[in-house]
Amino acid sequence: MTANDPSRLYSAERADLIETLRSLTRVQAGSPVPACPGWTVKDVAAHLSGLVAETLANVPLPRGSDDATARQVADRAGLTPDDVCDEWESNASAFDQFATDDPGYTMLLTCDLVVHAHDIAEALQRPIDEASVGTIAAAERYLGMLQERAAEQLDISLTVELTEATTLAATGGVTHLHLAAKHFEVLRCLTGRRTLAQVSALGWTGDPSALLSSCFVQYGSLTD
Repeated sequence: MTANDPSRLYSAERADLIETLRSLTRVQAGSPVPACPGWTVKDVAAHLSGLVAETLANVPLPRGSDDATARQVADRAGLTPDDVCDEWESNASAFDQFATDDPGYTMLLTCDLVVHAHDIAEALQRPIDEASVGTIAAAERYLGMLQERAAEQLDISLTVELTEATTLAATGGVTHLHLAAKHFEVLRCLTGRRTLAQVSALGWTGDPSALLSSCFVQYGSLTD
């Protein structure tokens, strides 16, 4: 299994998280998830299952907006955690076929799944495999998008050196900036799970302030 096969990668990440979810007590499933304010572990699972259901139902984009994710959670408010897992698994075969036909969109959903699996693990204080295939794939996907934003919006040429021996060459831009970081840490930063101070403290060569104040994170903005 590699990042070049989004269908298998999503399927593996889904199976791992469902196994975790089914092992939880009702109290654990109701635990708050600090990375997703206002959501419990079950709510995060409801969003993930709902996103798949809405994709298969061809619900118009965007399906990842605040309104859309709130709808996905609200629509499943009356379900138990096992019910949510049952729904997610019942759509697995159809979604796997969709994933084969549309690997680009599937990779975006895989990134979302990986990030939320980390959110749940942190909420439950469980270990995280920071060098998993999913973590590396999601980090590199979001980093590639960051490099594009940096070049297009700020004319910044960003090179990223990942400590797991991967280097993402600069994309466009005339102002050179270099970042050295671990896949897992940069993924948490890019998805708004770290503060501005924490992101500023990463291994930057050059001044990242313009990037951090405008288009660094994939969703939302950095806060202290």
